Amino acid sequence: MKTTLFLSVSVDGLISDKDGIPLFPEGAWEDWCSLVNEADNVIAGRSSFEQLKNDEMASVLTAKHKIVLSSREIDLGDSGWQHARSPAKALEMLRDAGVDEAIIGGGRAVAYSFMREQLVDGITIDLQPVAFGSGTPVFGEALDLAQLKLVNSQPLNENALRLRYQVLNDGA
Repeated sequence: MKTTLFLSVSVDGLISDKDGIPLFPEGAWEDWCSLVNEADNVIAGRSSFEQLKNDEMASVLTAKHKIVLSSREIDLGDSGWQHARSPAKALEMLRDAGVDEAIIGGGRAVAYSFMREQLVDGITIDLQPVAFGSGTPVFGEALDLAQLKLVNSQPLNENALRLRYQVLNDGA
């Protein structure tokens, strides 16, 4: 199964502002959801799940397989989300469901854990036309050097750009 880390990132390399809110320009959420919905799955962190839980924006997210990655117990209620305690378990759940491409899509800790365990085949970055100045960095902690190869780039609109990279875990 292919694994893709999907990030919306400000030009200063942050995924949210100082309050932890991903205040990206209009259309960014819909772009993110369209990619997730097309793949019919997403793996997100507890904070992302909590932000979406009672938000009307969550109605745009229609993926069948939604997994919250958290080492702690979490009350999912009747949200339609499933819980996994590790990146490997989340991928196993999607593999068992017949998913071809896993979308890792929410939060610094989630991105860091998948990259640390070298479970990412590709990274898709939507570079957004905003600078937060301070906030949440993509990975939050230092990673071992990850070599990337640009696969393609395309404009999302007149101000945003989508970059797709292949992760070269062997340093090639």
